[in-house]
Order: sequence, then structure tokens, then C-alpha cells
Amino acid sequence: MPDVCINILTDSDLDQLAEATLTVLAQTGVMYQSEAILDALDKAGAEIDRENHRARLPRSLVEGVVERQRRRAGAKGPPATRREPGPRDGPLPAVYNQVAQFYYDHERGARRAGNRQDFVSMVQFGDALDERQTVDQVLLMHEEPAPVEPLEALTLLLRHTSRPGSVYPHFAEQFPYLEEIGEIYAGDPRRFLTGGIFMVSPLRMDQRACDYMAGMIRRGLSCGVGTQPVSGISAPVTRAGTVVVGAAEILAGWAAATALEPDVELAWGCICSGSVDMPTGNVTFCSPESMVQDIGCVELFRRRFGGHVTVAGGSDYTSAKLPGYQAGFEKAFEAMAVSAYTGGHPRLGAGLLDLGRMFSPLQLLIDRELQSFLWRFSAGMEVDHEQIALDLIAAVGSGIGASYLDSDHTLRHYRENLWFPALMERGVWRGECEEERPDEKLLERCRTQFTDVMSRYRTPEVDEDMLTEVREVVDRARRELL
Repeated sequence: MPDVCINILTDSDLDQLAEATLTVLAQTGVMYQSEAILDALDKAGAEIDRENHRARLPRSLVEGVVERQRRRAGAKGPPATRREPGPRDGPLPAVYNQVAQFYYDHERGARRAGNRQDFVSMVQFGDALDERQTVDQVLLMHEEPAPVEPLEALTLLLRHTSRPGSVYPHFAEQFPYLEEIGEIYAGDPRRFLTGGIFMVSPLRMDQRACDYMAGMIRRGLSCGVGTQPVSGISAPVTRAGTVVVGAAEILAGWAAATALEPDVELAWGCICSGSVDMPTGNVTFCSPESMVQDIGCVELFRRRFGGHVTVAGGSDYTSAKLPGYQAGFEKAFEAMAVSAYTGGHPRLGAGLLDLGRMFSPLQLLIDRELQSFLWRFSAGMEVDHEQIALDLIAAVGSGIGASYLDSDHTLRHYRENLWFPALMERGVWRGECEEERPDEKLLERCRTQFTDVMSRYRTPEVDEDMLTEVREVVDRARRELL
């Protein structure tokens, strides 16, 4: 949908935030734990402090990066003046690259570190859930060492689904093996090269991220930069201060990428800020302040720094620990807020809970239903002679002896105009004992739906010779990386 959205910041606000961001980059600077990036920034005009691995980025350098992004935004043409209706039924959340650390076992009512069997089950679930979408790495497998974990995950995707999507490499050292597997599977070494770079707040790009960025750029791949500042911990407790830190980190990442390769495609920037809960010390990414920080940073880029920044995670980083109505409320609120204030379609999460750390297939089913609701809402309405139905309105009149319910017009149009939930309750009052257990009843319906989806899974036909070649690559990676 077009980038038509509500603004929360005045021109004066934006001028102050932009000036503060440029000042931070020029005076405080950013730590880059990479001699290669420091060398590149040195040549680009930055002031380098080798002892502390810090680069101070002059205004002219940063403004060059901003102008580059502004030209990209301008290539899209002028912004629309109103939000156009979207499709009634768009793509629903599926088994994406959630890469959760924990799995919620709804049969045992227990949270545990993701394991190989959980991963295989969720690949099969994703394969049977939606035949229109690929199946990605939804979980981390705690049995596997980090240097080879995404490679092992990829072998399981190739074995258990006919629509393997992507895995999430953590280290640049994994790229050559993923290239080999891409060549074996699809004749395309880039087939499984995905992932992104996140800064470490405050104002640092660690060695892993630096190496990752350099590896992506050497391969001619687009490069994105994200950030997760937490107000009160890794950023000022004030909303404006957190926006400045987050914006400075994204621009610092873009500056590094451009210094390494002036023609690099800066694909995106994203922010997922948090806030600290002072009584407990816990962090939340779903609070009024964190949403304002995210939206404010996106607006700062849209109106001052060339655009191309979004809210990371959309609406998946909720505080809810279990699937149910709290998670549904938080996800729906975040999706609608992000849509209203940054533009684009409201997108629900994809089954994540507990600040994005835990995956629940039941929550994914709830999220799919909520997403279908939002698709219907964002479609708006069609207005023409058939939809207005003046003749029918006249015929039914005051409804004495006639009804819209039994009309041919209703029969023709009810499917396209009415939303039919499979999980949400629309029944009559059933008594206090039943109505006081909304989450229990919702999850019962989710379990039934989950069982039905799993019963549809069929093991795909797989090229065993291809899998043998892939296994050899992964075994070699295990020997070399470990």
C-alpha cells in the first residue's frame, strides 16, 4: 500500500533530532571492531581513533549517504495522497525465518530450548500449513554448535519440505558453505545467502557484524542495518534520546557499507527499540514508549534522512509469554500503530512470544486469523451500483415482510463481504463457567486446527544424491569450523 501515514513529529522536532543525530556521529563517533572498515572510513574522510576502534563521521560524509537514500526514495515517484484499498485476502504469516531460541510445547504446557525434533516438526507443520509459501528456519537447535547450526538446519529443510526457504547464518565464515549448498540444490550460489546486520547499542558494530557486512558486500549482495536500543539501558531513558541513538546507529551502518563499496545497495534500515521496566529490570519491546521511539525514528528517516527504515519485527516482539488474548492484543495494537504511523499494510507477527524469543505454532494460527482480519479491514470498500444496491434497499424498505438475509444479492456477495473466523468466538452466552475461560477455549480450537494441519503433511520426494552432496558439505564445515 502507499506510504500515506500520520506524523507524530513537527518540523522543529525533526530539525532538532536530525541535528542531534549528526552531532553524535561527528563528535561521539561509533566503534567499529574491524580494521578493514576503519580503513575504508578513513579514506572516506572520517576521523579515526585506532586505539579505541572509533570513527567520527563528519557531517559531509553522512549527508552523502543520506542523499543517496533520498535519490532512491525519489525514484518511486511522489507519495500518494490517500490510502488505496488493498486485497481482501493477502498472504498470512507462515513458518518464516523466526529463528526463535525457545519452543512452546502446547501438549505439555512447557517452554524449552528448541531442539532438532521440534525443528523437524515445525518444518512439517509449515509445509502442510500453506502451500503458497516457503518454509524457513523457525527455530534454533540447541544441540548444534552455533558455527554449523544454520547449515544443519538447511539440510533438514531440504529433507522435509519441497519448498525450502532460507536459514539465518550468524557468521560470515558460513557463507562459503551456503554458497556450495545453493549451487548443489539450485545451481545458484546466492540461493541461501540471507540475513542482516544489527548494531550493538550504544554506538558499536562488533566484529561479527563487521565481518558479516564485508562478506555480503564482497559477494555483491544488498546490505541492511538494524538496531535495538533500550531506553534506560543502552540509550537515554527519554524517547527523543533513544531515537537519536537508534538513528545514529543505522546511519553509521550505512556509512560503513558505503565506505566499503560506494555502489552497494543499501536495502533497508530497521529499529526495534525497547524500554526498561524499572521495578524488575526486565526489558520490553511492546510498550507505549518503545512504539513511539520506533515510529519516531522511522519518521525521522522518512522526512529528513532519505527513508528506507522500518520497524523491525513488525508486531512480533510482544511481552506476552503464552499464546492467547494478551499476545493477540499486543500484536494487533503494534500492527495497527506501525501501519498508521509509518505507512503500509498492518502486518501481524508470526507466532513469536516472549519478546521474540519463543515460537508457538498455536500463536501462529491465532496470528494468521488476526492477519486475515486486518487484510479484510485494509481492503476498504468497493463502491458501484451493485455494491450500493439501491433497488434492493427500496424492495426491502422497512423490513415488513421482506429481509436482506434471503435476497439473491446477499447470496451473491456474502462470501466476499463477510469475514469468517475459525478460532475467534462469536457464539451466544454459554454461562459464566464457559465465558470465564476465553483463552482455554481459544487454545482448544487452536490445538484441533494444529492437529488437522499436521495430518495433511506428506513426506516430499527428495533427490537423495543431492542430499548426500549437501551432507558432505556440512560435515566438512563441521570439521573446519569447529
